[in-house]
Amino acid sequence: MTTYYGLYFEINIFCILLMVIFAVHSRQGLGTMVSRQRFVYAISAAIIFFASDTIWYGMDQGVFTNNLLASIVLKSIYFLSATVSGYLWFIYLETAAGAAFVKDRRLIFRASIFVWIHVILALINAWNGMFFYFDDAMKYYRGNFFWLQYVFIYIYLIAACVHALVLAFKPENYIERDLYIVLASFPMLPIFCGIMQWFYWRMPFNCVGITLSAIIVYLNAMIQQISLEPLTQLNNRKQFMKSLEQLMKTHGTDGEVYLFMLDMNRFKVINDTYGHMEGDKALLLVSDALKRAVGGLKKRATLARFGGDEFVIVACLDSDAEADKLKEEILKEIEFQNTKVLKNYVLSLSIGYANNTGKSDGIRELISAADEALYVEKEKAHAAEKKN
Repeated sequence: MTTYYGLYFEINIFCILLMVIFAVHSRQGLGTMVSRQRFVYAISAAIIFFASDTIWYGMDQGVFTNNLLASIVLKSIYFLSATVSGYLWFIYLETAAGAAFVKDRRLIFRASIFVWIHVILALINAWNGMFFYFDDAMKYYRGNFFWLQYVFIYIYLIAACVHALVLAFKPENYIERDLYIVLASFPMLPIFCGIMQWFYWRMPFNCVGITLSAIIVYLNAMIQQISLEPLTQLNNRKQFMKSLEQLMKTHGTDGEVYLFMLDMNRFKVINDTYGHMEGDKALLLVSDALKRAVGGLKKRATLARFGGDEFVIVACLDSDAEADKLKEEILKEIEFQNTKVLKNYVLSLSIGYANNTGKSDGIRELISAADEALYVEKEKAHAAEKKN
């Protein structure tokens, strides 16, 4: 084994082992079951891509016995698996971004059109060498349409990147903005490394680029799993407390930190009457309403599920008037969500808020003040129910 191929081999094997680890551990919890499956499919295609490259390059360097048919087959697998990998990463990224079309198998199949075109052209390539060919000395050459294989891959990667960026900069999506930015960044390294591979094809740039992007996506998914509440995909209580603590440190005495505590009215009745599945649907409707309401704020805010049917929002606001406006926006969004309720109940929230008064209020004092304001609102809601 040549020293150069030894390094090439070690880099590719290391990347393959990392991909295998990601595939195994993703089965223990990486988003939804569908998301996990699609992640594993994309990882598997990448492993085939790396392995075929490693074996062929070993043949090219004289480490393994070389023959024309084996070289053509391995190179074809290499380029086809690259396109399949690009397609499967596209499907996974769109699934993680919540795209509607990935729920329809027919649309998913239609999206694979460039994979099938590549398959047909790869078969033709065996006769005319449009993508690549080998001379009598088994030397590898690129064909006149070699570049088209890059187009097939990049169509998927660029489409996923652009869509994620569009979602990231929609005001109503600011809660998931960090996720969308990570998804948009995934294709950038493979695209850059693919360009480098074009010019320096004897270096395993593609392998390294895809693996690094997979690491970024995998680590982000793990962070999301730790910091998000599973049902609503809002921040959990621990993440909320971190955000509140950070805001109190930076705005501890300026009176701009507003804490909203929100509680669903008659949630227990929904659970007892219609079951916990319907209760979960109600929680999701409320969380969607809160996301849209908070998405209209000028400054960034943190929205979290505090526990059970309680939600919290912490935001930097300029005045009580802005806080009242947010409260009105939330109630308006809840009214809209009631048009989606198919059972005989009405969604409603009690909302209390407080701000650090410009003094050295601590976190406990702020939470206590917001909780007291919420209690007053709950009493009002109970009194209104008795009248009705």
